[in-house]
Amino acid sequence: MRTPLAIMMFVGGIIAPHATADAARKSKRSAAPPYYYYAPQVDPVCERARAEDPTGQFAGYPCWAREAFGRGRSGGRGR
Repeated sequence: MRTPLAIMMFVGGIIAPHATADAARKSKRSAAPPYYYYAPQVDPVCERARAEDPTGQFAGYPCWAREAFGRGRSGGRGR
C-alpha cells in the first residue's frame, strides 16, 4: 500500500510543475486598465434643492427634503 502511494506521489511531483509552466496565456492584457470619463448626471430634484437652500443649511438631508425645508427661507424662490 505504501509503495503505490509513494510512486503516485513521485510521479505527481514530476508532472505537476510542468503542467502549469507550459500553459499559454489566453488573452493579452494591457498594463493599465482603461479609464473612462462619465459625465455626472444632473438630478433636477437636487438642482431645485440647491436653489431653495443656497446656504447649505440643510445639506445633511436628502435632496427632496432640502427643497421642502428651504422653501420660504431667505434666498430661496419661496413658492
